[in-house]
Amino acid sequence: MLIASEGLPHAALARWVDFFVDFLVTKHGLAEVSPSNDPAFKSLHSYFLDRLVPICAQLLEAAASAGEILPDTDPTELLRGIGNLCIGAENNPRYNARRMVRLLIAGLSRQ
Repeated sequence: MLIASEGLPHAALARWVDFFVDFLVTKHGLAEVSPSNDPAFKSLHSYFLDRLVPICAQLLEAAASAGEILPDTDPTELLRGIGNLCIGAENNPRYNARRMVRLLIAGLSRQ
């Protein structure tokens, strides 16, 4: 489990979010070159949310239980915020989505 390898739940959350940012940047790049009228694409968003939200919720709960982050952070809202910070990053070399997301995650901290 990621928490065991990272040591602290907040660090595990931050690491998982880094992977999520990589996923989003790749997904946005694929979406630009793939035909969006394919019916398979319509269900992809729900497919990924169904799998990612519970994992994010577990990481948030572990970090909150450890007193490392504010309690009651909604995983869906967090993932949407991260996704919004990643939009357009591939088109602007001066915009660092990963840095913005790290600031967001740091802002959850109680310290």
